[in-house]
Amino acid sequence: MTDPKPTRKNNGTFSKGSSGNPKGRPKAETVALRKQLAPQAEAIIRQVIDQALAGDLVAAKLILDRILPPLKPVAAPVSIPLEGGESLVAQAQAILSAASSGQISSDIAAQLIQSTANLTRIIESQELKPRLEALEAALNPPKPRPKH
Repeated sequence: MTDPKPTRKNNGTFSKGSSGNPKGRPKAETVALRKQLAPQAEAIIRQVIDQALAGDLVAAKLILDRILPPLKPVAAPVSIPLEGGESLVAQAQAILSAASSGQISSDIAAQLIQSTANLTRIIESQELKPRLEALEAALNPPKPRPKH
């Protein structure tokens, strides 16, 4: 059983096993409404379709928005020649050069630069892990076991 009053640590987070919301998410009123509407759902849908067919533009828009939602913008693929061995800095410069020459839009360039920055952080993390482990091993060498 959980504590009646959740406890927090000094840093403000909740202690392990102690929830800030012990009763869970409250039931939404829409659940009850959905249960009430479920038996009449087919008749309601038929009514909206009939109204749309009779020329009601609001009903038609409601149906079309559900069947054919608005298209989301999709950027066209871009190709920027990059050498495989180029540094990430050189790749970022190529992206900026392509944007400044009008080859790609500035928003696509910003996304590509952000992706390059994220890749840099991933590479840094990957390279730092073994180095940190080696430093920790050097600072905390294993203690020799006593001989019997």
